[in-house]
Amino acid sequence: MDLLTKIRKNTGTLHSAAEHSGFIKRIVDGNASKESYAEYLFNLSAMYKAIEDTIDKNSSNEIVKDFVTKELYKYELIQKDLEFLLGDKLNTMELLPSTLSFIERINEIDNSSPELIVAYAYTRFIADLFGGRTFIALLSVNYGVPKEGLNYYNCDGIKDIRSYVMNYGAKINNMNLTEEQESKLINEVNNAYIYNLAISCELEAKLYSN
Repeated sequence: MDLLTKIRKNTGTLHSAAEHSGFIKRIVDGNASKESYAEYLFNLSAMYKAIEDTIDKNSSNEIVKDFVTKELYKYELIQKDLEFLLGDKLNTMELLPSTLSFIERINEIDNSSPELIVAYAYTRFIADLFGGRTFIALLSVNYGVPKEGLNYYNCDGIKDIRSYVMNYGAKINNMNLTEEQESKLINEVNNAYIYNLAISCELEAKLYSN
């Protein structure tokens, strides 16, 4: 069994939960708002900055170097969306505690096991490629977000998404990991889904608990 199959087999339940729970479910169901979506993006922006900075910082690492995929980076694109959607209000926004916990975990990985950042690159970047087009339609039709606020979903640098995703999976399978490192990577993918769940559910509770 290759590594990607092992990852999918051992993380599938949490993966599904992260895609169908909390604030994400609310967006898909059409029960959110443009303002609440902007707050979600604000927290997502901080997540991407932590992931991208850690990948770049460890670009000479033998395992990490194959995952320096600038064409998948989203932080700067999300910043454009936030400036459009929030304007001056952006300066008053505060990150959720769960987002701060996520960033702390990424910092721990940076300091101790940088190869584990691949778990977060995989869960965020590949999900974007699969779900981007769906969310563009959802946000523009259900919430009236114009194209100026949808830069996050831009993947113009990738001509053939299916081939790109297959190649990305091959890179994961070709990672030269020990059995212990494989186990830790799989656990970290689960952690990535848990953090995404926590942020989604905390935002849901904060905005819609009444």
